Amino acid sequence: MSARFIKELSRRDFIKYSAFALSGSIVNFRSGLISNFFNQTEHSLKGSMGRVFKDATPSYSEPAISSQKVDSFNHNDILTLVDSAVVRNDQPTNTIWYRLEDRSYIISHDIQIVADQLNAPQTEINSNGVLAEVTVPFTNAWNSSVNGKKANQIFFYGSTHWVYGLGKDNEKNLYYLIKEDRWNDSYYVDATHMRILPDKELQPISELVPLDGKFIRINLKEQFLVAYEKKEPVFMSACSTGDLKANINLTTPEGTFAINYKRPSRHMAHSDRIGANGAELYGVPWVSYFTESGIAFHGTYWHNDFTKPRSHGCINLPISAAKWIYLWTQPIVPPREKTFVSRYGTQVEVI
Repeated sequence: MSARFIKELSRRDFIKYSAFALSGSIVNFRSGLISNFFNQTEHSLKGSMGRVFKDATPSYSEPAISSQKVDSFNHNDILTLVDSAVVRNDQPTNTIWYRLEDRSYIISHDIQIVADQLNAPQTEINSNGVLAEVTVPFTNAWNSSVNGKKANQIFFYGSTHWVYGLGKDNEKNLYYLIKEDRWNDSYYVDATHMRILPDKELQPISELVPLDGKFIRINLKEQFLVAYEKKEPVFMSACSTGDLKANINLTTPEGTFAINYKRPSRHMAHSDRIGANGAELYGVPWVSYFTESGIAFHGTYWHNDFTKPRSHGCINLPISAAKWIYLWTQPIVPPREKTFVSRYGTQVEVI
């Protein structure tokens, strides 16, 4: 796959690529994922689950907003996605649709692809903290005790958090003690709802490629990024870059930068109300900063509207893509490090 091919990639074809990103996958040129994909109009999603982002989200009789509305869903409803993601190139809005069990269709940007995986709790936790990810569509986070208290926050699928210990409720169910990194607030989360990430899963990708042999190019107009090794593309993902909001310029700056700071988990505060937690984004995963003002690549669990600018300057990515970028780029972060700073990171070009 040549750099020339990437340059000539059409918007129509990239929308087809984006079906991978919007279904929780990534485009890795060395894995064979994209073989014959341009000749297809559908991407299989059979058996997948989707979490609804907001109240009053409609489904339609056809994959078109001009068709009849069939049903309406609310925030955190969990839907079964069947058969396919349908790619439409004749619509003015997001052109990827998911088909539901009743054969109606829902626009992909309204849905987070999720799983519902329970885990065996680990009973020995390093007091320095271990990294874990949420593996269910969403889970309650209790702010002090799980006995007779109301949940204080909600943590969402794919978010990452540092676990420092264990707690039990009156029924002897185990909970992980989470400490968020913004204000050091403590929460308890059902231990079966989180997977502690083993060190081997956090090893670098293409570690032997030298620093000057890697770079990332972000295309603001077309809203995708490509990672290169020795000028050959090895990875591609849809993204959402910064937007103009209420006459405030939050666009991602053009230029050449370098990744200088990483965190595998970050509690971010948004200026907009995002959902159940208000403006708080708990456990934003796989954060790789590349400007002094704090613009970064990171995973995104609060929208699925990639290929459209909508961030506050950062590069919003599907979680799997953000993790790949985090592990592939320099600086290389040891698995147990919560923050890592370096002046010698992978080059990032924003055009």
